Amino acid sequence: MISRLEAQDLARLREAGKEKPLEPGMIAAIDAAAGGPGEGRGYYVVSGSLYPIEARDYHLREDVAEALFAAEGTSVSVTA
Repeated sequence: MISRLEAQDLARLREAGKEKPLEPGMIAAIDAAAGGPGEGRGYYVVSGSLYPIEARDYHLREDVAEALFAAEGTSVSVTA
């Protein structure tokens, strides 16, 4: 999935860092790289409370974040 992200999306993820919640646009980019709407689930997880739904914070799964930041300049594959 990481290798299928657009270059600007990779740059935005790396710029934001491992700890920052994902913005809706980044979730959409991850979904698109994973194959379509909702397909990125598993690469990102909810952090904190599940309810209310509109207050959920999504973060990259820890191993995905590690691969993303370790892969700067290389191609890495992470499976959900």
